[in-house]
Amino acid sequence: MQRRPFGTTGMELPEICFGTMRFAAQEPGDDPRTHAGKRALEEALDLGIDFVHSSYEYGTRWATGEVLARHPNRDRVRHIIKVNVPDWGEPTFEPADFRGQIEDALRELHAERIDIVQHLQRGDIDRRLGYDDRAEPRRVDEFDAVLDPLREVAQRLRDEGLIGALTTFPYTVGYARAAIGSGAFDGVVAYFNLLETEMVEVFDLMRERGMGFIGIRPLMAGLLSDARIDRTALPPGDRMLEASWDRAYDQLAEARTLVDPHIGEGGIAPSWTSFALKFSLIDPILASTVVSINSPEQLHEALSALEGPRPDPDLLPQLHRITARFRDEHGVRADGAGVPQYER
Repeated sequence: MQRRPFGTTGMELPEICFGTMRFAAQEPGDDPRTHAGKRALEEALDLGIDFVHSSYEYGTRWATGEVLARHPNRDRVRHIIKVNVPDWGEPTFEPADFRGQIEDALRELHAERIDIVQHLQRGDIDRRLGYDDRAEPRRVDEFDAVLDPLREVAQRLRDEGLIGALTTFPYTVGYARAAIGSGAFDGVVAYFNLLETEMVEVFDLMRERGMGFIGIRPLMAGLLSDARIDRTALPPGDRMLEASWDRAYDQLAEARTLVDPHIGEGGIAPSWTSFALKFSLIDPILASTVVSINSPEQLHEALSALEGPRPDPDLLPQLHRITARFRDEHGVRADGAGVPQYER
């Protein structure tokens, strides 16, 4: 497992971060998914993937904690957690809530420090708009009131040795620019994949400030995997047959004219899953990609996917031109709505 620098923080992160969103049931019990997920996390830790992403809202941290409680490599693990303060409908930033989420995570993960905090500002916005461009002005306005108390509580937690880097989870480019310009953050965590390349617009600004980037959902909730790349072959009832995914598949059709020649015999990747994971690390600023892993088979598939040559960096601006045009036409991300799929 290769490692990459996370900005100028001094951290070297494995290219794959183990994502725990769906690797277990939300309640303890004899669930086959949980058994497979736990085995996958154990194998990942054994293989040196010592970077784990979690959030209280996923409902799977109990299983993560059970694995870490007994694993001999527990003390080597770097944790990144998502902290939602203020959350939906909360008009102000409450430092006690921020600290409480950190302390809960430390206890549940049997950790002494959270290495990277991924801050998400929801707040008093219309949840129907979620995080897309229509809600951006309101979120940016509210960010001004969040910034000072966030900076203060984060610094206190750093002084106590409880957290390391502070990152923003911006969703939109405008919010990202505001957060980067504030000087309060060490990096950015955001969606980044073949169809969601919006954040490339702030890569140079981040480089100037020595910031790092961590990508999330490299397979775009499974759309960019071999199982779902051909929409016509999906079984009845598959969620990606819903109208909300029409725009993503329209964008994919254009992206395929650039990507298809790189997949299969004579290409740099044997499959779409492999190519999508390689692409998620196409720029040096990308320190790691968070992959939701549910089984040992998925773990080994992800590891194998990164073997061999990587995409030419020139492919990124070409695909981003498609992303930008779709965004300009519709004002929303490729999945057609502001609220992430797992929150629907």
